[in-house]
Amino acid sequence: MSLTSLLLLFAGGVLAGCINVMAGGAGFMTFPLLIAAGLSEMEANAANFVALLPANVMGTLVYAKELKEVRQNLVLRLVIAVVGGVAGSLLFLHLGEANFHRAIPWLLVFATLSFALGPTIKTWLESHGDFDASRWLWLSFVLEFLVYLYGGYFGLGMGIMLLAIHSIFSHMSVHHANALRNITIGLMTFFSIFIFAQGGLIRWLPSLVMMTGAVVGGYGMAKIARRVPAGKVRIGILCWSIALTAFSFWRYS
Repeated sequence: MSLTSLLLLFAGGVLAGCINVMAGGAGFMTFPLLIAAGLSEMEANAANFVALLPANVMGTLVYAKELKEVRQNLVLRLVIAVVGGVAGSLLFLHLGEANFHRAIPWLLVFATLSFALGPTIKTWLESHGDFDASRWLWLSFVLEFLVYLYGGYFGLGMGIMLLAIHSIFSHMSVHHANALRNITIGLMTFFSIFIFAQGGLIRWLPSLVMMTGAVVGGYGMAKIARRVPAGKVRIGILCWSIALTAFSFWRYS
């Protein structure tokens, strides 16, 4: 891989780290960048898991206090995350590249809609605080499992899906939901990376270069994130994700 490609991946990682701190959705940018650097679609998907892992690790540390306050059912949620993520990653390896190519456009549609509708869903749910979530907790666990299954296969957009589920089936704050999201996705990602590495899918040099950039970007942006209008960043990511989805239909359909 050329020095130019590595510098592009590092710069993309820096921007991805900034985006994740401000609004989330960095995977929409890193995925095509990895493909542009010469990775196959399956290698780019696997590399994305490595590159964006620090965001969840740092998020878990930041929300350590909130995590202690949502310990009820935490072990069960961690088990669900591991089982669902492992199943999704094994499915990813088993189905192979041809099936993944056919799935990419629809996976991007699903991820884009989740990202676009996330704030609207959250606002609507906050206006219906009389919902008795305790009666439907089992459904929450089922939906969480399906999200981790999807996440182990592709991953884009799963964070906002989990936030929506936690908003529906609990009265926890967004900070508590973020604490759960970060630790469960982080744990799932560790297992998925192990599975992809065993399958020979991870190209470590570009993955680690982009990961380094994401750490630098996330650390630097953490200090100035409150001064940046996250709403405008979200709009930019959404426009990019729509364009990427349209392109994927043209390329893979």
